Amino acid sequence: MAQTLIFKTLWSRLPSKSFISGLWLREYVNTPLWGNCFLYILPAEKYRYFKYYFGNIILCTPGERGLWMQGSDEDRIQYSLDIEEKKSGGKCTANWSGVHELETELKKQYVKSFPFTYKGIVAYHYTLDDQQRIIGRLNKEFWHSFK
Repeated sequence: MAQTLIFKTLWSRLPSKSFISGLWLREYVNTPLWGNCFLYILPAEKYRYFKYYFGNIILCTPGERGLWMQGSDEDRIQYSLDIEEKKSGGKCTANWSGVHELETELKKQYVKSFPFTYKGIVAYHYTLDDQQRIIGRLNKEFWHSFK
């Protein structure tokens, strides 16, 4: 339920275009594929505290999501070439480097926001209140960055 609310919030406040290629995503609205237009840059299973952080989720096509999650670098390069030549006639490209840069920034932000050692305790587990406070602050900063 919370994930759907996050997706709807992102959809309503961001342009309905892929962060990777700039392709419009309108064709996926009200289809079973709509949920696949949202990509966690840092996987929620591994970076659990960032599951509800808006800045960790980008819009993309379902195919781009699959390429990021399961594709090889060669697959992504081929997609970039295909989209540039066939789909857009040279008008757009797939910017995988932007996703890699965002991934690097988010990993740094995750370690800074949720240090492994906290208050002298190694492998500290943050309380739900701590998580809400930290993610709330990060989400507020994320939306303020668009103003």
